[in-house]
Amino acid sequence: MHRLPQAAAFVVSATYEVIAWNDLAAALMEDFSALPRRDRNLVRRVFLGPHRPGRRLYGVSDADEFARRAAQDLRATAARYPDDPELTELVAELLAGSEEFTALWNSHDVAATPTFRKTFQHPMVGPVTVNCDVLDIADRDQRVVIYTTVPGSPSESALRLLSVIGTQSMDITPDAGRPSARATRSSAMSVIMSS
Repeated sequence: MHRLPQAAAFVVSATYEVIAWNDLAAALMEDFSALPRRDRNLVRRVFLGPHRPGRRLYGVSDADEFARRAAQDLRATAARYPDDPELTELVAELLAGSEEFTALWNSHDVAATPTFRKTFQHPMVGPVTVNCDVLDIADRDQRVVIYTTVPGSPSESALRLLSVIGTQSMDITPDAGRPSARATRSSAMSVIMSS
């Protein structure tokens, strides 16, 4: 994954636990290394939060569709691993904590449509539209997710800026002699776009 410097890439388990990621995925979504293992689960994240106002699951445009697909996938995973205690605990927690998950779980729906393009509303660089490729690793019951941008697009510039910023916090209060985070972002974006 680290050989994909212009793409955000991560690996999820059959239960949607993020188990590996590159730096750009951490910058686009969140710094998974700063989270306990339990909080790296994307299904738990989409149904139980935490959510910033108006930003369900990292502000991604297809969060509702992802929630539907993840509930369907989790049901199929539970059928494959009926005696897995972590999976049983996760499903019980989701059923107890989310009416939406409970409704999706009880629907027994298995028809999922893949999402090939989505937009993240990133708090520092704004909207980032990415193409989404998912590669199944069947023998390990894992998926590699790769987000790329259209060459020359504003999203490519935003992703390039994120590769520089990384997971730094840009919560800077303007002082008399210091630029604001917005001014810093604009300056950095100008440098990135001119290169």
